[in-house]
Amino acid sequence: MDIMQLLLSGAGGAIIGPIVSQFLGGSQSGMVGRIVSGIAGGVGAGAGADAAGIGALLGSGEVMQMAQSFLEGGVGGGALSTIAGMVMKNKG
Repeated sequence: MDIMQLLLSGAGGAIIGPIVSQFLGGSQSGMVGRIVSGIAGGVGAGAGADAAGIGALLGSGEVMQMAQSFLEGGVGGGALSTIAGMVMKNKG
């Protein structure tokens, strides 16, 4: 996994993660918390997908690989942001 894929996964998590979290009930944490957990979840999902060998679901072209990294990050970031928001909801 190269640095561009990690950056795109983190960007996907930072952008898509808080939006997904807002709609799925993880809105108790602040925006900064959702963005940070989105970045962490996005990078983790991107690295996990790379380790699992999920390489070319959208195609083998360079643009499609970039889109896949961004979307993988968004899914992972959304999941982790939602979980973090729900934990904060139950904690407070």
